[in-house]
Amino acid sequence: MKQKFFLLFAVLALVVILIGLNAASYVQKEKVPDSEAQPNRSTFNSGATGTRALHDLLAATGKRVSRRQEPIGPEFEEYDSTGLDTFVIIGPVRRELGEEEIRHVLAWVSAGGQLVLIDREPDSEFLTTSSWWEIGVNEGRNAVSATERDYLTVSVDPANQGQMTARTSAVRPVQPSIFNAQVNGVQPSKFANSIRITRVPGQPEEDGTDDPGIGASGSEEDNAELPNLTNLAPVVHLANDDKNLLADFPFGAGRIVLLTDPYVVANGGIDLADNAQVALNVIGSRTGPIAFDEYHQGFGADDNRLLSYFSGTPVVAIFLQFTALIALVIFSRGRRFARPVPAESEDRLSKLEYVAAMAQLQSRTKAFDLAIENIYTDFRRRVSRFFSVDNFTVSKESLAGMVAKRLGMQAEEVVDLMQRCEDIMHGEQTRRGTVLELVRRLREIEEALGLERGRNARHL
Repeated sequence: MKQKFFLLFAVLALVVILIGLNAASYVQKEKVPDSEAQPNRSTFNSGATGTRALHDLLAATGKRVSRRQEPIGPEFEEYDSTGLDTFVIIGPVRRELGEEEIRHVLAWVSAGGQLVLIDREPDSEFLTTSSWWEIGVNEGRNAVSATERDYLTVSVDPANQGQMTARTSAVRPVQPSIFNAQVNGVQPSKFANSIRITRVPGQPEEDGTDDPGIGASGSEEDNAELPNLTNLAPVVHLANDDKNLLADFPFGAGRIVLLTDPYVVANGGIDLADNAQVALNVIGSRTGPIAFDEYHQGFGADDNRLLSYFSGTPVVAIFLQFTALIALVIFSRGRRFARPVPAESEDRLSKLEYVAAMAQLQSRTKAFDLAIENIYTDFRRRVSRFFSVDNFTVSKESLAGMVAKRLGMQAEEVVDLMQRCEDIMHGEQTRRGTVLELVRRLREIEEALGLERGRNARHL
């Protein structure tokens, strides 16, 4: 018992020491500020690169907006069963979309959904259309070098609108459209990319021109020569002399909308120019439910909310250490660290087994004479030893007189008891009740004389 108590005390002391060491070594992690190098585009993020303001603005204007935090599976393909009309993916995401997920999203768009991509470098699998055009993105004619771009993304503060939009002109509506309603100009950041639209090689040129698209990079005369393809061609909605910022293109029964600068809808830039209005126009262009993809922003059903809550604190380390300690104790208790010893064999023979067997045998055969003989002989021997007389030479009258004198009884009563026992021993017929009564009286005399039985019996 003492050994177990010492082991328990040692385990508790070790746990306390581990907790103290973790608490002493814990250093509060400072919150990492938002940056364009590693932006957080989640609608849960209220920082400069987040889109919390956009989500709240849509909700405040009566839009049915939600956050989707589940993986994209085959059930997403059914346009009517998803309950969505517009699905918004703002990049870069923290979890890359797999090929199967992209296929499910495109099947949903083809069935009639509207996919809104807001990303400077969207996945090329999404840049597809059912018309005779190819969609891509580039950095525009006045793009800086890759080295300078990397330096700017690290050095520029996304919360500083002056730094984000320095030497960057606003983009204007190219033509009247639902996306340009009440929009005079949109202010992008210096990191915005340009949408590139080109004809699919090898397709018949019914219009007789190599116009790269309808919008900033094409002329009205060229567009007029496309009577059969205008409804199928990509349409640019916002552009300047350098970049095409917003375009949409058909895919099956639905359409894909591409905005190449998340800064327009981010918390840090949504209040510039008509950025908020164009965000409402693009994402709220349909009357149905809107869902933001939060699963690929790092929020999802496979995240452990409890561990996430304690992330960055010593609680996680303490829990893991405590679990390892319990596992070690269980392992050590269930394993021998010594030479093997043979298993203990249980002694199934009871010391009273012979006595019990004889008593059962005598009871079944009604051998009351044998039972009285065993008990009376032992009684006479022990009483003779108590009074220091010879058991074989002393008469029952003398022995009974000694007992009666010692206990204050009548000698005749004791003689009669001993005589009845001897008569049964010699073959006199009796009953079970009589035998039990005689044995009870013999035991009472033994108890009155203070005769102990077993190992503690008196030997005088």
